[in-house]
Amino acid sequence: MSNNSEYKEILTLIRDNSPNSLELDLDTVHSNYYTYLINQGYIHGAKVEEYMSGAMVYGASVFLTASGEVFLEQLLEEAKPIRMTAKNSYKEMQVFLERVENDDSELQIPNDRMREKDYFDLVQEAISTGLVKGLSIKYASNKPFFIRHEMRVTTRGFEIMENDFKQRNNETSGTVFNFNGGDFSGAQIGTNNIQNNNYGNTLNEIEKYLSTLSDSEKVEAVEIVEIVKSENKEESGALSKFTSFLENHPKLVELTGKLLVWGMTQIN
Repeated sequence: MSNNSEYKEILTLIRDNSPNSLELDLDTVHSNYYTYLINQGYIHGAKVEEYMSGAMVYGASVFLTASGEVFLEQLLEEAKPIRMTAKNSYKEMQVFLERVENDDSELQIPNDRMREKDYFDLVQEAISTGLVKGLSIKYASNKPFFIRHEMRVTTRGFEIMENDFKQRNNETSGTVFNFNGGDFSGAQIGTNNIQNNNYGNTLNEIEKYLSTLSDSEKVEAVEIVEIVKSENKEESGALSKFTSFLENHPKLVELTGKLLVWGMTQIN
């Protein structure tokens, strides 16, 4: 367990029982944790004493200080799973490829703060797009495991490792809306001028995309799709509360854009 995990556990315990008397026997390691938090001013009313038999932390009215509350919130935020935006996915791919290059003996353990499902999706992408060779994923009892055979990073993989993230042409920045004379029947929407004005196909694409999201992300994404499909979508500011979410999900912007334009073509 990392130091931050221990700090989070201690601070959460005190916060959830605050204010409260405290009297705990400690081993040397936990004595150091409590001493650090007290010396940093994160915990008020507690004291650590060292005895021949060991250490003890105690206090009659122990609670978190304001700075302790802030520190705990930071630790809780850091513990949340990473949201797999395009930029974050790129960074995590760099981390994974570095692990492959270093022949990490625990490669099957996900990158820090990544959900297991997201991690194995990332690994599968690295394999299928030729970023790594000599690595495959097999399943036993519905559990994935890695098979290695002269595992290595390819030239394409090293390009990812050595270059910073840039918005790619197949994302939102490459989406083209082309409306002619107010007649939406000839509208083109998609990437690189590829026309894809099929409402049913677009709904299928959206369903597939929604299935890749976490439960919390899916709630917002579904609400956005319903607004776009609704007859009231023209109401000013209907999607304003989703600005941040849409910025982090460019694929959803592209797909709902297609849906919006296809819907316009059906207006009599």
